[in-house]
Amino acid sequence: MNYLKLWLTAYINPRRFADELKTKPAPQWGFFAALQRGLMDSLLTYLPVFFLGRIPPTPSNLSFIPTENYYGALIFLAPVVLLTIWLTTSSLTHVILKLTLKRSDFDQILNISGFTALVVGSIIILWDGLWLIIGGMNQYTLGISHLIIDIWAIIITTVALKRIINVPAWLGIILSIIGIAVSLPFAIMFMRSPV
Repeated sequence: MNYLKLWLTAYINPRRFADELKTKPAPQWGFFAALQRGLMDSLLTYLPVFFLGRIPPTPSNLSFIPTENYYGALIFLAPVVLLTIWLTTSSLTHVILKLTLKRSDFDQILNISGFTALVVGSIIILWDGLWLIIGGMNQYTLGISHLIIDIWAIIITTVALKRIINVPAWLGIILSIIGIAVSLPFAIMFMRSPV
């Protein structure tokens, strides 16, 4: 199964997706998936709002980047931030599995989290574009909708962890929720809503 087919399989059959992902080069495929997600955010979310002349609804946390230029900066920062989140959450998952004396494979965890970021991130990018076009309510409602979409990330990650490295489903769910909880403040610090 090629990269594109694997990506699409994650939407319709998480078990088959996990079984196929297990056979793919790790962590290379996870890295490319996480990088692709970051580049998609840059080009499909932040570049359009920058060209539309929009200003982020919350000020820049980086004092050297003015708020009115922050969407332009995110064109370059988004992939770096999202790759950092990918590495951080994968590392945390690996450490927790080791501390609980469960089997772990860091390369496979990187593949799982990279593809999960791509699969769910693609839906979020489409949703954000739709939200922008229809004039969605505000950044907080959009953020809540992202958390609802993240339920699919929990499902994909849990199934993949169970089928690839034999992590019990209950622990996979907990690890997924911890990953979201850790990535959320980091994303809030650097990323900005397109509305």
